[in-house]
Amino acid sequence: MQWCQVTVKNERQLVSRVLASLGLTDVQECDRFFRYFQTVARLRYASQRQCRAYVAGQHQRQAFLQALALGRWSQRAPREILGEVQASSQIGQALMDDLRFLPQEQLEVLALDVKHQIIDRQTVFRGTLDSCPVHPREIFRVALVTGAAALVVAHNHPSGNATPSANDLAFMNRLAKCGQLMGVPLLDGFVVGLSSYFSLRENGQLPVEIDQSISEPLKTD
Repeated sequence: MQWCQVTVKNERQLVSRVLASLGLTDVQECDRFFRYFQTVARLRYASQRQCRAYVAGQHQRQAFLQALALGRWSQRAPREILGEVQASSQIGQALMDDLRFLPQEQLEVLALDVKHQIIDRQTVFRGTLDSCPVHPREIFRVALVTGAAALVVAHNHPSGNATPSANDLAFMNRLAKCGQLMGVPLLDGFVVGLSSYFSLRENGQLPVEIDQSISEPLKTD
């Protein structure tokens, strides 16, 4: 079934389709639902007694009401918070615990909200022993999907040496400039070694400076 937005105009059709998918194919089942609740929205204020009367011992009807309740909950549920970035040293130590013993290079993206709380974390790429090729679009796809306000990226060096290569620095500088243009700044970039880490922010390489005329909103007459 193709998903679409429920509106006053199509709710009866959608209710009928969902009921049919549960095995309630009789056209009178749709009429029964709207006779008890009038609209899908009013189901939110229905009493337990009203819901029991509608169900009348029919398991499929009970499943339908539970599915609607689950849908309402998913709309109100708070976003899961995976942690909070308070300082580069704090997140650097946490990343070392996760990445320093990995046998291959792995690039992680942490998506942050406006309060620098971690709302998502994804492994964008796993590479070879000494290479982890990835394109900035893979990084910022995470930002767009999660609605992130800022990003932190990190990758490990299986050699154990946390010193960034010239390619590492060029890549993270490119990410920082892309982030400035998109309005999703790169808060920090890390290279994780066996016993230490490198942080762009701690080493004064973030934030980057770009031509402000490029990032200003387009002005029209």
